[in-house]
Amino acid sequence: TRYSKEMLEKLLPAVRKMELPPLDRLGLIDDMFAMVQAGQASTAEVLKLIDSYRNETNYTVWTAITNSLANLHILISHTDLMEDFNRYGEKLYRPVADRLGWDVREGENHLDTLLRSLVLSRLVSFRCKDIIAEAQKRFNNHADGTNPIPADLRSTCYKAVLQDGDEKIFNEMLQLYRSTDLHEEQDRISRALGCIGNVNILRKVIDFAMSGEVRAQDSVFVIVAVAVNPKGRVLAWEFFKDNNQKLLQQYQGSFLLTRLIKYLIENFASEERATEVETYFKKNQFPGTERTVSQAVETIRLNANWLKRDLDSLTTYLKNQ
Repeated sequence: TRYSKEMLEKLLPAVRKMELPPLDRLGLIDDMFAMVQAGQASTAEVLKLIDSYRNETNYTVWTAITNSLANLHILISHTDLMEDFNRYGEKLYRPVADRLGWDVREGENHLDTLLRSLVLSRLVSFRCKDIIAEAQKRFNNHADGTNPIPADLRSTCYKAVLQDGDEKIFNEMLQLYRSTDLHEEQDRISRALGCIGNVNILRKVIDFAMSGEVRAQDSVFVIVAVAVNPKGRVLAWEFFKDNNQKLLQQYQGSFLLTRLIKYLIENFASEERATEVETYFKKNQFPGTERTVSQAVETIRLNANWLKRDLDSLTTYLKNQ
């Protein structure tokens, strides 16, 4: 569905008051985001729409909001608007986080439990200070055995301590990884390592992923976690080019190789990178990944055009928040 500006203006109050049914509130976000990607609406318009969802209570609708903002986060990581975007995100997610708190309430709806971990995780990504402080406190009590964090909030707390973490935190996490034999918990920890902001430590994360301590089928997801981190994007791509034969040997014919290649390259956003990636995969054949590569290169070009088209209006919108 295409929406005119006038039509959107009329819909915003209905979204704010939650007078539209959940399915329509969901469809509106998905349609609007598709229009933005196609260049038929501006990113500022979609952010204005999403901002009217502050009173939203539905888990599925919040999932759609989160997916849209995760895509925008990638684009914005190529600009100097990250602080402004984080401020926008914190304002949006704050009311629902305040309503749900950190602890499960008696007789709580299962979807609210899922929503809590989604919302707190996003607020950690948006660098929300008090949420990060609380997550760090809970992590310390978890690490020293005083009070274990419930499984559904662990990834959030791990990311909170890791994203600005130093060598000491990295080693503490490795200790936690080595002290558990639960595969699910090891997976949680190893993927969280990818969000570290320090490139030198991210190199060690990749070394750890390839060390044999991490199962071969899991190490791809650790490298992907580094690649989707804006600080690790170039590092992961360079690692792939330097180790392509080893990776090809290990994962040839498996969906893991296509998954890895997709996430390694599709988050770039310049014509130079698109050309570089295209040339690289013409020279270096990875059988079975051709379609993934061509789609990812197309995504890089879409990202580049999107930024060119929308950066000015996006800057104006976010700076005025």
